[in-house]
Amino acid sequence: NGTDITISGGTVTAIGGNDSGNGSGAGIGGGSYGNGNKITIIGGSVNATGGCGKGVSGAAGIGGGYHGNGSEIAVSDGTVVATGGRNASGIGGGSYGTGSDITISDGEVTATSGQNAAGIGGGYHSSGSNITISGGNVTAKGGVLGAGIGGGNFNGFDITISGGEITATGGKEGAGIGGGQNGDG
Repeated sequence: NGTDITISGGTVTAIGGNDSGNGSGAGIGGGSYGNGNKITIIGGSVNATGGCGKGVSGAAGIGGGYHGNGSEIAVSDGTVVATGGRNASGIGGGSYGTGSDITISDGEVTATSGQNAAGIGGGYHSSGSNITISGGNVTAKGGVLGAGIGGGNFNGFDITISGGEITATGGKEGAGIGGGQNGDG
């Protein structure tokens, strides 16, 4: 697991590993089958890209590796670009991983998922919950079946937005904010 990671400045480029089989690691967070927890970004310029294994085995840009959850992720300043691997969220869960307890209070944040996942929230077949945005400029784009913010072709719930400039775009069958395909919001 990738736990207790803090970025407070500098220029960070992090690219998750790619297994030729079923596995991949997050740009920042968990390795394949690992969770990404307690990740804090309080400044700097961060570009994080999740790895892509074969099939549905992608990892989050920031959060869980393949089959890993992403939780307790906080962005309070800086410029963050997070791109999920195949079927993984930009910020949150890897493929088959949930994304929860995600907080954005300031900064410039762009989160783009791989196929069938949320931009911010759950990976493939997984929920996104307890997501709070109180400030900043946030752009979140879901994959084909995922929400912009919420579930990756699953449920998105307990999502609170109280400030900031937010653009959330769902995939073909996902909500902008809420559930992905087959998911409640």
